[in-house]
Amino acid sequence: MAARVFPLTFSGGDAVVTGAASGIGAAIARTLMGAGVRTVRLDVRTPDPEPGYPDQLQVALGADVRDEALAQRLAGVGVDDVSYLVNCAGVIDNTGFAGVDRHAWLRCLEINLVGAYNLIDTLGPALRRARAAAVVNITSIEAARVIALSDPDPTPQYAASKAGLHMLTQTAARALAADGVRVNSVSPGFTATPMAAAHGDTSVLPPALAARVPAGRFAQPGDIASAVMFLLSDQAVYITGTDLRVDGGFALT
Repeated sequence: MAARVFPLTFSGGDAVVTGAASGIGAAIARTLMGAGVRTVRLDVRTPDPEPGYPDQLQVALGADVRDEALAQRLAGVGVDDVSYLVNCAGVIDNTGFAGVDRHAWLRCLEINLVGAYNLIDTLGPALRRARAAAVVNITSIEAARVIALSDPDPTPQYAASKAGLHMLTQTAARALAADGVRVNSVSPGFTATPMAAAHGDTSVLPPALAARVPAGRFAQPGDIASAVMFLLSDQAVYITGTDLRVDGGFALT
């Protein structure tokens, strides 16, 4: 007897994905569009058109999540029917621990943490009106533990920003629950993104990581996108304030 397939469903309206020009953000946007969800693909660099997806499902917006005029920029592309928000925009400067200057601290915190709050707050009225609303913040396994394997000198501002994003997820989930808006986070492990590739080959785990990742490989951006899609879907309707770790078993070692 053939196995029955139970696809994820999305009864809400449009989506906004930040950091959507490449890597995990781009994979999430493609997966949403593949599910028939009109998606505003926001990035500081205007995302290129995604071939193979209908024009009516993809809206490219070049904008900075720190922009004080962000609400106006979003209004210009139409966000009245937004039901889904994924905060994926983020930066990491591998400065090491010592001597991190004020500019580096503020840049990381403003983009990775305050930028996510800006989107949640700006889109809050639309999300509260939506028939099915969900937010997913992309944090990191570094939000909860120091990772000093591929680079033994930790970057404090990045880890702090992701730990803050974890707690922003918690507070937003509590604040918006009464209006039916669910807020969760996904914590990726070692993922083959352009950001990771800048520090070495991502096709094979280096020796320092290979012994610590039971799954035996880097995550692909699509692996993270699949987890995000579940948390956005109607099937996750009773899940809020939760972090879903997608790390290939790294936390087990």
